[in-house]
Amino acid sequence: MDADKIKQWIEMTQKYQNGRFWEMVFEENPPGTVLEEQVTTNGRQKENHETGKYPKTDIFLTDTDVILLVEIPGAIREDMGLSVSGNKLTIRGILHAPMINGTTVLNERKYGEFQRTIDLPEPAESKGMHARFENGLLIITYPRRYVREETIMIR
Repeated sequence: MDADKIKQWIEMTQKYQNGRFWEMVFEENPPGTVLEEQVTTNGRQKENHETGKYPKTDIFLTDTDVILLVEIPGAIREDMGLSVSGNKLTIRGILHAPMINGTTVLNERKYGEFQRTIDLPEPAESKGMHARFENGLLIITYPRRYVREETIMIR
């Protein structure tokens, strides 16, 4: 395609778009893609990743525990379930829409069934896990497994 045809395409798309159509096509992260920076606790690893997974989760490591903070506003404890298998934690539940008689003008909150499987930083067993739900925040903790470092002889 020659430059004149490309220019015609750009002019035509600007009539039907917000004027940034081709910029959005060629941008690495187009508008609407939310990126977060993740830095590990040791500060060595830094990466960008797309958000959009639900429910939003933060994972922390202390000397003795792994702590997960899962944001589920509007949920009811009885409508949620957790299961664990090795280093995979699955959170599932239902978020009920409020019963409001009226016309919806804006709807950004999520309703209905949800499920998310999270890769845990260390394996877990259900008997050692504790979960509590407070003010829309599901807090899950489990003890870290420490394996003593052993020296291996090289022959």
